[in-house]
This record gives sequence, C-alpha cells and structure tokens, in this order.
Amino acid sequence: MNKDRGMIKWMPFNSVVSNKEVLASIIKEKAKVNKPIMSDDEKSVIEEAIIDAFYMQNKVNITYYKNGYTYEYNGTIKKIDSSNKLIYLTNYCILFNQIIKVTEIK
Repeated sequence: MNKDRGMIKWMPFNSVVSNKEVLASIIKEKAKVNKPIMSDDEKSVIEEAIIDAFYMQNKVNITYYKNGYTYEYNGTIKKIDSSNKLIYLTNYCILFNQIIKVTEIK
C-alpha cells in the first residue's frame, strides 16, 4: 500500500530555508566592526582634505562608518554644510563624524 504523505514530506526542507535566512543574518552581524577612535589631529587632517578637494573639485575616495560597517564612496564634493556637519557628494550625503579616511583620486 503506497500512501501519499502530501505536503508533510516537504516540511523539513522549509525549516532549512528559514534557518538559511537566520544564518545569513548572524554572519552579517558578526561582520560588524567597532567605529575607529580618531584623534583631533586625524579629524583636522580629514577636514583639510575635504576642504581642499571641495575647492579644487578633485575626485576623492571617502571611507566612512555607518551602523557597524565601513563603506567607500568615490566622487566629488558638491557642498559642505558646516552648520549641520554634512558633506554633500555627487549622489550621496555623509555626516562629517562618520568619515574615517579621505584620499584624493588621481
């Protein structure tokens, strides 16, 4: 006698799929890093590099920290909002205190 179990036989597979999402989120959480502590000298060097790049309209590579991860952005600085401490780039906006490193692209 061959009895069809229907959808019951697929239940373990569904549990594996949901575990895959949980594992991916755990791996993503483990990849988080702490924000680097920057001295006042490092902050002033970054500030000078941003101002120079803005006035010279040079392309820059900005490394910044946001929500536990570091990101990089390449582009030109379009506007500096000193009252709100924002840096407006070609298609993006970054808070000054998120910036870790600024290098000029040649």
